[in-house]
Amino acid sequence: MATRSSRLELTVAKWGNSLAVRLPAESARLLRVGEGDILIAEVATGGRLILAPEGSALSRAAARGLRQFVGRQKETVPVVAGMRRDGRY
Repeated sequence: MATRSSRLELTVAKWGNSLAVRLPAESARLLRVGEGDILIAEVATGGRLILAPEGSALSRAAARGLRQFVGRQKETVPVVAGMRRDGRY
């Protein structure tokens, strides 16, 4: 799946004793989030803020485990060429 990057300009505003960022409707649509949904925020290198809907973000430990799992998998024999040759594709 291809990923698409969008640059958004968000305004920081006072909300009680805190600061808040309003998520424009188009951004919420792209993220597939709505009112009451939870976003996980990660501060990346260089001060970049990464937002992801809860459940879609992988922790660093989970990502590391996934990379290790994939690295242990054996390469399988390609089957598509045989299917094409046998007329099953």
